[in-house]
Amino acid sequence: MPESSFFAELRKRKVVQTAAIYGAVAWGVTEVIVTVVEQLFLPQWVSTLAVISFVVGFPVAMFLAWTFDLTSEGLRRTTVTSRRGKASIFLSLLLLISGTAGLFFLIKPAIRENAADSVSSPASAPPNSIAVLPFDNAGSDQDDLYLSEGLSDELRDQLSRVPDLRVSARSSSVAVRQKGLDAPSMAARLGVRKLVEGSLRRQGNILRVSVHLIEGGNGLTLWSETWERGPNELLNVQQAIAEQIVQIMLPEAEPLMVEPATRNVDANDLMLLARHYELQVRDRQVTDVNLLLKAIELYRQATEADPESALAYSRLAGALLFLGDLEAAEAPINRALLLNPNLSEVQNTVGEIYWARGLPEAGPAFKRAIELNRNNVDALSNYAFLLWLSYDTPVTKLDEVESYFRRALELDPQSLSRHAALGEYLGKYARVDEVKIVIEGIEELFDNAESYRLISWLNELIGQSDKAIAWAIRARDLEPDNPDHIGWLAELYAVIGDFKTALRLEPEPGVGLLFRMRRYQDLIDAAEFLMIDEPEDIDLRYLLAFAYTATGQFEAAIHILGTTGLPDSVMNGVPRSVSDIEGLITLDNALAGVGTEETTAMAKSMAQWNEDAGWWGDIGWIGLFRSCTLSILGRDEEALNELARVKESPRLRRQPFLRDLFCFQKYVDNPIYQDVLRDQEERRRALRERLPVVLAEFGVSLQSTASPPQ
Repeated sequence: MPESSFFAELRKRKVVQTAAIYGAVAWGVTEVIVTVVEQLFLPQWVSTLAVISFVVGFPVAMFLAWTFDLTSEGLRRTTVTSRRGKASIFLSLLLLISGTAGLFFLIKPAIRENAADSVSSPASAPPNSIAVLPFDNAGSDQDDLYLSEGLSDELRDQLSRVPDLRVSARSSSVAVRQKGLDAPSMAARLGVRKLVEGSLRRQGNILRVSVHLIEGGNGLTLWSETWERGPNELLNVQQAIAEQIVQIMLPEAEPLMVEPATRNVDANDLMLLARHYELQVRDRQVTDVNLLLKAIELYRQATEADPESALAYSRLAGALLFLGDLEAAEAPINRALLLNPNLSEVQNTVGEIYWARGLPEAGPAFKRAIELNRNNVDALSNYAFLLWLSYDTPVTKLDEVESYFRRALELDPQSLSRHAALGEYLGKYARVDEVKIVIEGIEELFDNAESYRLISWLNELIGQSDKAIAWAIRARDLEPDNPDHIGWLAELYAVIGDFKTALRLEPEPGVGLLFRMRRYQDLIDAAEFLMIDEPEDIDLRYLLAFAYTATGQFEAAIHILGTTGLPDSVMNGVPRSVSDIEGLITLDNALAGVGTEETTAMAKSMAQWNEDAGWWGDIGWIGLFRSCTLSILGRDEEALNELARVKESPRLRRQPFLRDLFCFQKYVDNPIYQDVLRDQEERRRALRERLPVVLAEFGVSLQSTASPPQ
């Protein structure tokens, strides 16, 4: 047998002994190199290169052991004694190749991770960049957690207000801490040079606070100090830490005093606890109303303890706004403005309240917030979205919009929402390759159902609905009890025209699926009932109005849209979302559908405003909504030319808009319109045919759950 001959040759040529000796030597030398790299702070690629060298050297060593013998007469070529030696040579080569390949794939993930970290290594980060990691609660009492985390949060906010510092956002700092990485890896993931770590322990009536400023590139401690103070002195400790860090980070700058949120001890403790509860709510996908109300009450008590704290009032307003109580939020934010309008957090909350009301003053407030604090990622993201949606933002300024999205992501690279914002922006402008880069980044950084849902949505945004379905199944398999995953999956099957599967997934379809399926009477019945329990849901009203318009109930559509604030909320203010613009288009169609002289004039006036506003920079609206607007204006040739551009969009257009808007009804028999409908249906059919292959490639199945991707 070739096998027995092969093993006989292995024993004769001492290949096994050589492999064992090679492995032991390689392991020992690698351990020494790793230790030296860590102690001398050499680059991590030195260790990686050593491992690769030993792997590449393995087949060479085995070939030499097979081919030559070390004898008393020197190195001699080994002769083949077995009658089946040639077959054994072939088997040995196969074994060497397989073994080397196996070793390579074994270390490949570590090599990729090391390469990923080196792309954004601390050495390439700005010298003035820093991240404040969540402080550890070193005591045994979990009730003190709000103090340790609150101290780090307040310190981060305080440092972020220093003009020349670049401070990583809270969500990313928390995320890398939770992954248990070493200091260089955390600094690389955050793109910063320095890290602040700390701990807080309560010992009776004494708080023991330890802080370390760490060099991100090598993990060395640059400065550390420990304080033992009473609880009433925590504010002084925070101030001392901030001043010392600023002095080390900016040694040549003039001494700069950045005030904390409050100087009142009682107010500070209340605000720390309130923020602890509020952030728990904001960090979760499902809002805990009771916990949020507890935070709101604590913020109110903080404003009573320190009536001069603008940030106490601002955070109270922000929590009320998050709760949805816009009216109650106005009094505290107005008080915050009177106390100190030059705080970025105050201006951002002002902007959010203005935006919620559709007021144009939101833009200047967000811009002012950024001017006051370039590290305010919420203001950066808010301003980017607002500029993007604003009718008075020319296409030539879209680079500025993108820069704000990218700046927010740079400061908050571990935040899924920042990746989502940039991906949505790029996707709406059909920048497919750049969206794919965003998706790759999400895959590398996140591994949970929420990230799978986001990747699914971004794939749908660029017309890859088959991949979107595969990722949605992965999300469902990871969280099979989450109904949102099932609803989204059903909508995706409706997108590609597979309504049978969509209904199997969601036998009692929600309004979103009913809209996709163009079952307007069922949508009307469901939406009218839901409005009783959800009177503040604006998007629900928009869907209901569209269903009224599609079924010829134009007056009912005009009435329901009037309750949303349209058209004034858009034409005299700023859109609150893309849905506001779609609602305006629906209103325009309803007015045109009524057909009286008065409503026709109103529809044309609104259509002309839409045309002048120039929403059409978004390729998703090019050809569809602009075509509709031109149709209402009676510019039919231009309207049909724009309609043909629907075929340029990688994303499938929603069938209700394309088929059932009043403005397109006069084109039903037009060959250009029919060609667009044909193109959309052919693309849907191609996606349905390709879907089984894609699901097999992803290793998922609609019928049964599968293991999450590795």
